Amino acid sequence: MHIVGLSGLLIDGAACLLDSQGRVVTAVEEERPTRVKHASMRFSGGLPYRSLDLCFKAAGIGWEDVGHVGYFFEPWRELRRMCAFRFRKAWWTPAVAAYYAAYQLDCLRGHLAVSRLLAQQKGYRAEFSYLSHHLTHAASAFYVSPYDRAAILVMDAMSERESTSFFLGEGTRIKCIKRIDFPHSWGFLYSMFTQYLGFKSNSDEYKVMGLAAYGKPTFVPEILTMIRLQRTGEPRLDWSYFDAAFRGPTYFSDKFFRIFGPPRWKDEPVTERHQNLAASIQNVLETSALSMAEDLHRLTGVKQLCVAGGVGLNCLMNSRLLLESPFRDVFVPPGPHDGGCAMGAALLVAHQQLGRPRGYVMTTAGLGPEYSDADIRATLESCKISYTRSANIEEDTADLLAQGKIVGWFQGRMEWGPRALGYRSILADPTRPEMRDHVNAVVKYREDFRPFAPAVLAESAGDYFLDIKESPFMLFIARARPDQASKIPSVLHVDGTARLQTVDQATHPRFWNMIRAFAERRGVPMVLNTSFNVQGEPIVSTPRDAVRCFFSSGLDALAIGDYLVFKCQG
Repeated sequence: MHIVGLSGLLIDGAACLLDSQGRVVTAVEEERPTRVKHASMRFSGGLPYRSLDLCFKAAGIGWEDVGHVGYFFEPWRELRRMCAFRFRKAWWTPAVAAYYAAYQLDCLRGHLAVSRLLAQQKGYRAEFSYLSHHLTHAASAFYVSPYDRAAILVMDAMSERESTSFFLGEGTRIKCIKRIDFPHSWGFLYSMFTQYLGFKSNSDEYKVMGLAAYGKPTFVPEILTMIRLQRTGEPRLDWSYFDAAFRGPTYFSDKFFRIFGPPRWKDEPVTERHQNLAASIQNVLETSALSMAEDLHRLTGVKQLCVAGGVGLNCLMNSRLLLESPFRDVFVPPGPHDGGCAMGAALLVAHQQLGRPRGYVMTTAGLGPEYSDADIRATLESCKISYTRSANIEEDTADLLAQGKIVGWFQGRMEWGPRALGYRSILADPTRPEMRDHVNAVVKYREDFRPFAPAVLAESAGDYFLDIKESPFMLFIARARPDQASKIPSVLHVDGTARLQTVDQATHPRFWNMIRAFAERRGVPMVLNTSFNVQGEPIVSTPRDAVRCFFSSGLDALAIGDYLVFKCQG
């Protein structure tokens, strides 16, 4: 019988399907089929219905073929912990205490409704399990890693009560060895600084990471009075910097604003102060993470580290853990955020509850639905779009890129996780100095301080970048070699680094072949790679999504399966 994992009641809803041996069959985030970024289970009516439908269609099964469902949360534990915390902070203001009590009860209702909604599905007779949120994060990284024994660092905003957890994974077992409870939370703190700097919390944290490269960490002393780092790295909040009742959405007190200044509002200019604040909070996060990694290494004595939780999307932190922590190897899965907990929940059921042996190592993020050339052709014809069939789509795409064209690339199975990794990508020539601004102006329409990433042949990465082993999921950064930087100006950040993806021929042959063909034309074995979407939308999922995005943006061509689509001129 198959195993299903579910996650994301309030954000990043997702579903994952395993076969009877515990191997990943398909994994889909609800935002892709709904076309709403970070779409939750609640947004979709209580379950990630569309993601589940795609998973079942990919495997050709129904609910009658599912024996177990793992769910990413233990709701009663959250209710007890958070009601107690809120009462301690707001007992003197009944309205605030009542508001948060009602909110927690509403969350509980949503969690408890999941099993009832599942029972209403045709053919459903599976066994349902509530699982620890941080344990599902840990499982999403360790069980798909190449390690038989590893330390696991989970960092996010909050779970039922924890914000950071240390685990030790051995074979099919994962054991918690330390936890740090909310609100002493890096996920929470970073998201609050994201909001303070004028971006959307729990969504735009990557913008703060990108902005940090433009600033200097001049606010570190002030931040370290607000966030007191313990000897072992964990943060401790100074309550005087926060609202007395710990009320959202701002959470900060007047003291915070007196010291750090007024918040930046959306669409206001980004100033040097904002750049320095971003650099400072990033610096303190990295310092804290390195100290916690040292503590985790001391407690476990192992050489490998797995990282999960939403903070695991911070590539700067991951890279410092790789280069400066006591761990020899670091693995971060493509979906370390809450969406990834669907996979973690399913894997926990398979390995810890059912005792299935491990045998799956994640080497590709292409785990979503795939569309045949017949499917693609049917979409193009139904939309009355002219197209040509390419005899060699890799060579033809390389030709277009070498001519300075911007190409939408829709190939194979959709990515799992938030990064575009050569399945649903927008591609361009990284050697042209003007290309970054050109892509921004005609397709992406995003802030000018945000860099674009390179996808580079794995065997050539070391020729262009320093201190990089492999980065198949675009979750590490590397500094360009000084003698090569001028060759790839459009994929380097202001500090000379890049958030690169390494492309392996064995696991990603079509993308690898296209990059190799481009190298024959332009002399560099990489392309500019950004997500196939426009601002405010998720990455495209279906051929119809790709066509709509193509015609609503400044893309020059669409390479979709074996077909090429161009826009009419004149």
